[in-house]
Amino acid sequence: MATQAGVTVEAIGKPFAVVGSVPKPTPGKKQVLVKSLVVSLNPIENMQQKFGILVESWPAVLGSDFSGAVTEVGEDSTRLKKGDYVYGCALIGRNDYTPFQETFIVDEDIVFKKGEKFSHEEASTIGAGLLTASLALLAGFDLSLPPPGTRSPGRDEWIVVLGGSGSVGQFGVQIPASHGAATFDGRASLDEQVAEIKKITGGSFARVFDASAHGYDVAIAALSSASTEPVKYFSSVDDWSPFKTPPSIKEYRTQLGRLGKFDDDLGSTISSQIAAWIPQLEGHFEAGTIKPLEYELVDGLGWDKLIAGIQQLEDGKVSKKLVVKVQEE
Repeated sequence: MATQAGVTVEAIGKPFAVVGSVPKPTPGKKQVLVKSLVVSLNPIENMQQKFGILVESWPAVLGSDFSGAVTEVGEDSTRLKKGDYVYGCALIGRNDYTPFQETFIVDEDIVFKKGEKFSHEEASTIGAGLLTASLALLAGFDLSLPPPGTRSPGRDEWIVVLGGSGSVGQFGVQIPASHGAATFDGRASLDEQVAEIKKITGGSFARVFDASAHGYDVAIAALSSASTEPVKYFSSVDDWSPFKTPPSIKEYRTQLGRLGKFDDDLGSTISSQIAAWIPQLEGHFEAGTIKPLEYELVDGLGWDKLIAGIQQLEDGKVSKKLVVKVQEE
């Protein structure tokens, strides 16, 4: 079996290491092989290394957000061709599908095709944040996107976004803005946030998105005591805590980790939803109605710089999305 270079973790708690013995995968039906060019880092990679979360096998090849170039096309692939540039969120925890290696597999229907509007560095900031926010807002809140390059007419309804400064939250603010709704981002105490939400919205909100995984109490308190709408929705990136959401509030938990798992009902549903949204989301990026995140680029090139970036993120020495260029085109 052909091998390639990459960064692996030998077992739970073991350090990230540059190796040259990663098996090179082969794309199957409606799949392509992608050369990893730029990756951006998320807290999930450190969590996987330390605790084994969402890791299917060891040694593990990790990674989530990426931008790269198609180098090989599998059978029945019609949407992408060799030489195309793509970006998105990898299938987390599945070695053949993750970008901390020279090449990896992508299912062609659940990846974004990159145009000339923005750079690989910008493209790499988009995947996990945008798709998680899309699940929360489009699936969880039963919203739809307007045609690319347009915004829906203004609405007399607010969408409350808690944790709007993070990667998911920033897209969680942009998507409702394109939908014609105003947004609120609060980081004060529970009582202060609920009071501020009520003051700003006048109670005209039915949807609260917790993009931080720490806003459940604020969200439920606001919907229960400050909203005047008859039907109420709550979405959260927290898919692990035992919530006791009142039956009058429709609850949705984002589970992006199921992306690409076509062999179970939830994974198939999530993958199909994302495949349907991708053409519209691509169009909004090209039109500029949704924008990539600001980023900080790690100095240098290569897999060792990736490990340095992972450490930098763990140390909390970043204020923007941290991006690493791992290979030249």
